Amino acid sequence: MRKITSERYQETYYEETLDNGLRVILWEKKDYEKSLFMMATPFGAMHLKQRKKGEDTIHHPCGIAHFLEHKMFALKGNDVMNLFSDMGANVNAFTSYQETVYYASTSGEVEDVLNLLLDFVQELEIDEATVEKEKGIIVSELHMYKEMSDQRLLMETYTSLYHNHPMKYDIGGDDESVLKTTVEQLYACYHMNYHPSNMILICVSGKDPEKLMEIIKANQHKKQFPKQEAVEQIKELEPKEVARESFSFTMDVTAPKICVAYKLSGIQDPYERLCKEWCIRFLLDANFTTLYPNYQTWMDDGIINDYCGCDIDFGEDYGTILFFAESENVDGFIALCEDCMKRIQNAEIEDAVLEQLKRRYYAQSVRSLNSFDDIAISFVRSLFHHTDYFTTLDLLIDITMKDIEQATGEISNQHRAIVTLLPKSQDM
Repeated sequence: MRKITSERYQETYYEETLDNGLRVILWEKKDYEKSLFMMATPFGAMHLKQRKKGEDTIHHPCGIAHFLEHKMFALKGNDVMNLFSDMGANVNAFTSYQETVYYASTSGEVEDVLNLLLDFVQELEIDEATVEKEKGIIVSELHMYKEMSDQRLLMETYTSLYHNHPMKYDIGGDDESVLKTTVEQLYACYHMNYHPSNMILICVSGKDPEKLMEIIKANQHKKQFPKQEAVEQIKELEPKEVARESFSFTMDVTAPKICVAYKLSGIQDPYERLCKEWCIRFLLDANFTTLYPNYQTWMDDGIINDYCGCDIDFGEDYGTILFFAESENVDGFIALCEDCMKRIQNAEIEDAVLEQLKRRYYAQSVRSLNSFDDIAISFVRSLFHHTDYFTTLDLLIDITMKDIEQATGEISNQHRAIVTLLPKSQDM
């Protein structure tokens, strides 16, 4: 095992890649009773086209990553959640656009818990009957989310932004894609993305790293995995223009909700992407939160209320800035967003405000080192993005006004989508 210690953050972890390709991270938390074990694959809802070297491209149905997550929780006819519960441990999972993650935690003995996590993630047991039964469960779940106004507003926004990019789809897919998913497709997707060489296991624990590694190696030594070629993600060609400039729909809400979204280009380099995302986030905070002098005036004038916010997100092949609010003055809110975008493009932020925001977010990042969950998912994502975790923390505090000014080159207000959610009593 290779030992890595950050003197700045007083944190230590060990790493080793096993013979079968599984990358293992053992994050040492001395004197803690709790242990968290997480297995993750860089396969999420947006990875719908994949190809192995020398083979044809496979087109996955949208929502298949989420479908697989559902079907993983069975092992030799047993419900995995019940097995963990019997050990006094908790288990859960989630699927995002970028990854699928399984994690278990315990404050007791770890060997059985760690072995069970490895075993159920590394074995898929499905048949026609269980897959057909799961389809009904997932479709019901999708319908439930559609009844949540905030979730529906976000999904209609992504649908308005993108012509072809998989972010136009819900993470769970839609009724048609779920109902058409086959056992063969699930197995093909599983073998393509759940091979040990494609996954990361991270253990955040106060237990002896050497003993944890012994447990992991003993478990993996008993299993055979075929050699796996690297999997290539095939990206869709996406125009710069939005798919729908304006879209309205109705739900059973008491006041209109609105999202004003700007479509940006992606950024390939992971460190550049992270730096520019932080820079634009600082500009958004300086110009569209309570830090902005006119924010209270917007509240007093009834243009916004407590339900109001903004967000920035960059990927390799996409970028978005979102403004959202509940407001009876839809036109007034759109005007606020347009003015904010102009200020951001002009890099309007005072030095004192920039330093305040850097310290705030840096303190949150350092404080997250006390959270086992935050350590595990943040570190996993750093590895998937091919960045050094501690370097990404340093990057935040080292941002300068020059970085802010350079980041504004990524901002454009040319490609905008406006989505409004109206009460059913209002005309569209």
